[in-house]
Order: sequence, then C-alpha cells, then structure tokens
Amino acid sequence: MSSLNLGRPLPLTVLTFNKAIILRTGIKRILKLTLLLSALGVGFAVFYYLFFLHLVRVPTSAMANTIVPGDHLVVQKRAFGEINRGDIIVFKYPKDTSVLYIKRVIGLPRETIEIRGKLVYINGKELSEERVMIVPDYEAEVLEELSTEGSGPYRVYYSFSDHTDESDPGYGTFGKGAPFQIPDNEYFVMGDSRDNTVDSRVWGTVPRNLVFGKPTLIYFSSTRDDEIRWARIFKKIKAG
Repeated sequence: MSSLNLGRPLPLTVLTFNKAIILRTGIKRILKLTLLLSALGVGFAVFYYLFFLHLVRVPTSAMANTIVPGDHLVVQKRAFGEINRGDIIVFKYPKDTSVLYIKRVIGLPRETIEIRGKLVYINGKELSEERVMIVPDYEAEVLEELSTEGSGPYRVYYSFSDHTDESDPGYGTFGKGAPFQIPDNEYFVMGDSRDNTVDSRVWGTVPRNLVFGKPTLIYFSSTRDDEIRWARIFKKIKAG
C-alpha cells in the first residue's frame, strides 16, 4: 500500500522543472498577447487609412505659398466635421468628378459674394484677409513675398501693385461686378494664389456632396529637382 507525502518537501529537481514549465507557459502567453495586440493595431491602422485617410501630391501652385507644388498631404476624409469659412478642402472638380482639386472655402451656402479687385465682400461686408504681394513669377514653386496689407486669419497672394482698385470688377464670372448668391449646400472656393488659380470665380460653386476631405498635414515635400524640403515635412495645415 502506497503512502501519502504528508508535508515532506519535493525534491529540488522537481521544483526547478515545474518553475521552468510555468515560465515557458507565461512567455508563450505574453508572446501570443503581443502578437494579437500588434495584429489588432495594424488592422485598425489599415482600416483607418482605407476609410478615413487619403494621401495626395499637389502638382500646381494654385494654393502657394500655403501649399506649394511637391507637397504631399494627408487628407482626412468622411469624418472631417463641418465646413467653415477659411477651411482648405479637397473636392471633386464639378466639371470632371474624376479629378480632385484643393482650394480654400471663402463663401458659405446662402451668402452673397462679390470680388472687387483684391477685396472680397460677403453679404456686403469686406472679408478680413491678409493679402501678400508677390513677384509675379508663377513658374517659381515658392512665391517671392514683397509686402503685406490687411489682416485676417489666413494669407492670400497677389501680384504686386501699389494700390487696391475697388472699381476693378475682378477676375472670372461668378461674383464679378455684382453680388453672387451662393446656392444651398454649396461653397464658393478660391485658391490662395489669387492671380494664378482657376476656381469658383470661373466655374462656379462646389456642392457639399463633392467635398472629399480636408488636408491636415504635409507628410513629405520635394522640389521638381527632387530636393527634399525638410522644413515643410510634418507641417500642419491650419484652417483660417
């Protein structure tokens, strides 16, 4: 008849063997948990990128110097919130929805807008903008700034002149020479490089359902000669 071990210690070799088993089991569990969390993190990042982010490269200077040719942008799509005056938006070009444009929102639904020379009027009141005079060299990737006039939450760029002529009816058709009523659920957009952009002044307003997203960050930037603009990388894009 076998006898019970009543309180006598186990041999040291047995204890060491048991500890090794427990240690290996713990390590395996930690590795499995780490792999699971990593997979979930990667899956969430891929899901967020596919559904909420879009990467674009800007080829033109229509938004210079705010955004210049060669800037690569992170665009937040879908859950980008309300659209306010001064926001920079990426949208499907109303005349060809296969093409994406980027402009700044100047006029909101149901407002009237009128452009007189370098001044913009919303519902009859002058819009506050900081106007920067530049050397009119539109082949340059970054515009040479000469002076500023006015004040506002964002900067726009015009070819240099000694005065602002309010009698000048301005460039384009919409809002030229007379107030233009912006339709419901549509936006009047303009490029920041005001003398070097084709925008709502020419082809009209942007319906809300064509707004693709808002750029949030410059994640990379390079010149046409492939020189990296280190100072622009990870620069946040601020709304007006």
